[in-house]
Amino acid sequence: MARANNYRRWQFQMIAPYLHGKVLEIGGGIGNFTPALAQAVESVVSLEPNAYCHQQLVEKTKSLPNVTVYQMTAEVLDQRMPPDYRADTAVCMNVLEHIRDDEAALRIFSRRLKTGGTLALLIPAAPWLFGEIDRKLGHYRRYSKAGVRALLKKTGLTAVKLRYFNFIGVWAWWWNARIAKSKTQNDSQIHIFDNYIVPWQSRLEAVLPPPIGQSLLVVARKDTD
Repeated sequence: MARANNYRRWQFQMIAPYLHGKVLEIGGGIGNFTPALAQAVESVVSLEPNAYCHQQLVEKTKSLPNVTVYQMTAEVLDQRMPPDYRADTAVCMNVLEHIRDDEAALRIFSRRLKTGGTLALLIPAAPWLFGEIDRKLGHYRRYSKAGVRALLKKTGLTAVKLRYFNFIGVWAWWWNARIAKSKTQNDSQIHIFDNYIVPWQSRLEAVLPPPIGQSLLVVARKDTD
């Protein structure tokens, strides 16, 4: 999916309106989103635990003076980050589903937000789609709106926006997981999706939000310490 440039831009557009100030990026990966974040905000602190991805992230951001990269997991953030660091916005794009204890992770993210700060998540939607491809990708779960609301309530965060996107992706994922019994994502399907579907689907969904989607945008606010 790193080669799916249109899809990556679409995902960034989903969170862009909620970015401001100092940003904490949880799971920078190989830097697919970090440079765009750096252009939009005051500063970015990006965390990435995987050694290979961390090196790619460092290379991609070394010319950006407002980006700081750490090699660490979200779970050790409190032990490794300066205790007085607080972000205006925490961004976690396609990462929360890889964390076994997502409730504990959200509590950590919340502690690192200023009061009034914003958490922006992109997560896989529709638990009924969960299958072998998810497991191969290291996913522990997929999410529903109701499940996210309950999770946010437990962690002291207030839901601001919950919005599905990528309606067509639901049925492509269902086909691969349930009918074709695929175990990996298909490069040709990704190419077709990115080049021929995303350009018009993203414009349509900007006007008509779908009732279900392959992914879920979650925006939450920290109201109190």
